[in-house]
Formats: sequence, structure tokens, C-alpha cells
Amino acid sequence: MSVDQLPLPAAALDDAGRAAAGPYPDWFSKRRRGRSLIVNPLVPAVMVGLPVLVIIAIVIYPTVWMFYHAFHDTNMMSLFTRNWQAVGWDNFALVLSSDRFADSVLHLLRYLLFGACLQVLLGTALAQILYEVVQSNALRIVLLIVMVLPMMLPPSIVGVLWKFLLQADNGAFNHLLIKLGMLAPTDRIEWLDADLALWSLIIADVWQWTALPLLIVYSGRVSLPPAIYEAARVDGASRWLVLRRITLPMLKEIIAIAFIIRFMDAYKFVDKVYVMTAGGPAQRSELPVFIAFQKGIREFQVGEAAAYAIIIFVVAAILITLFLQYLKRVLKAQGIA
Repeated sequence: MSVDQLPLPAAALDDAGRAAAGPYPDWFSKRRRGRSLIVNPLVPAVMVGLPVLVIIAIVIYPTVWMFYHAFHDTNMMSLFTRNWQAVGWDNFALVLSSDRFADSVLHLLRYLLFGACLQVLLGTALAQILYEVVQSNALRIVLLIVMVLPMMLPPSIVGVLWKFLLQADNGAFNHLLIKLGMLAPTDRIEWLDADLALWSLIIADVWQWTALPLLIVYSGRVSLPPAIYEAARVDGASRWLVLRRITLPMLKEIIAIAFIIRFMDAYKFVDKVYVMTAGGPAQRSELPVFIAFQKGIREFQVGEAAAYAIIIFVVAAILITLFLQYLKRVLKAQGIA
């Protein structure tokens, strides 16, 4: 049957222009022909247009503005007088030749190795313990809530909290070590001095953000098919063998995603650095993004700060792209992707 041969609705208008009797409601029969039944035609345009305008306002325009001023000697005076001069790649050369930037990159590598990686490892271990060891669902939920609570706190509040805990004279950590007999009553550990400042930041960050990899890995572990583990138990496989040969290989992609998320967050690690150490003492706890913050917000060297931000973005994008390509090759070799 062709389209022209399809029967007309019972509510179609007759020759006299009146609605024919049928099963349709009156509002359908009396509606103006050609008018949309659901929404006004402008609604889709508005629903798409408003998010696009917001993205242009808060993402695209600031990015273009940053790239523009990265090639100019923009500072506080020139920004208000609009009297900046083009300097080409001088800002980038100044950043890359700076010993301060080189030291901050080493600090970032140390944070990634002992901070982000430790968070993923601890999160994976805690997720396995919660799923395999804790048998009560109620207790498991309570423990998950307790472990996630630090992640709910603002990073600035966490920085203030840990700054008080790590005080040399009246901090809780030194008093705890004294009570445990691990530290003499007259001795004090300077947790926020030049040698330990970065490690103190790593400890505070691990305490707060281990819950994120924990939730990601735990959700992945819950989604694994139970039939595989039942077959392994029937074959007499031990827990360690099941973990090493089944669980971890199947969670490899989930763990990689958790690491990528923490890796990206490492490039935004400003708040706790600012609150706990302010990059010191003697710039021993500075990270590249904190220097960009100092240059742009505190010193108002907008051009140099924009160059810092672009270099950080390019390096992060390259590293994440290489990591994703490696992960894709691994999955393709396993026949997954």
C-alpha cells in the first residue's frame, strides 16, 4: 500500500471545514493546521543556542584571549591601557629557560609518581578489600561513605586542616609520634620545612583523593560477571591467582581511566599548595600550575602566565594522548578494541 492510499485520521477535516467524529480529543481536532503539537519551533534553537553561547563565553573566548596574550608583553599597566607589544615567542623562551620552571616540573613528576600513582594503588586495594573481604552490604556502604567523605570537602579546607595537623610545635602528628614512642618529647619534625613540604602536600592529597579511584575501581569490580569467578572456584583457583589472572586484567582499563583522571587533576593542584606552603619554603613545593597562578594573579604578568598555561596544556595533552594510544594497542592485542 502506498503512502497516498493510507487512510486519513478520523479527526480529519471534512469538506465543510468541520472536524469529523472520531476517537481523537477535541483539542486535536480544533488545533490550527501546520502548528507543532509539542513545542514552539524556537525552543530547540534556544536549547541548543544557550549552551553554545555559554561555551563560547567561558571556554572559547578565554582560550583565544590567552593564546593572544601569550605572544605579547601583557602586564597590569598594559592591560588597562591596552598598550601591549607583540614579543613573539619570548614568553615561551623565558618559561622554558627558567630554573624555577625546571624545578617545578621535577616536583610535579615526584607528585605524579608518589601521589597520583599511590592514590590509584590504594584505591584499587581498598576496592578489592571492600568487595572481597567485607561481606555485609550495610557495613560496605557505611565504609564507602566514610572513605568518600574527604573527597567531599573543599581542597582549601583540607589544606587548612592538614596545615594544623602538621604544625611542628602543637600539631597532632608530632604529638601522636611522641605518644607512640617514635619521637622524643623534646624533638619535633618540621613537616612544612623545605625538605618535607612537598611530601606533606602529597600526604594531604592522598588522604583526600584516594576515594575517587576507589569508587571507579569498585564500580568496575561490581560489574564483572560472577560466572567467571564461579568457574575459577570450581577449578580450585586460589584468591591470589584469581586476583592476578582474572580481576586485575579485567580491571586494567578501569584502573587506567582512574589514573588518567588523577593525572589530569595534578595539573590543577593549586589550592592546597597555596594554603599549606604557598609554594615554599624556598620554592621547594612549587608546581608548574602554581607558578602560572602566581604569575597571572599575584604578579599580573599575564603574557608569561599564559605561556605557562599553554606549555602545561600541550605537555598534558601529549602525555595523555600517548597513554591512550598505548592503552588502545593493549586492548587491541587482547581482542577487546
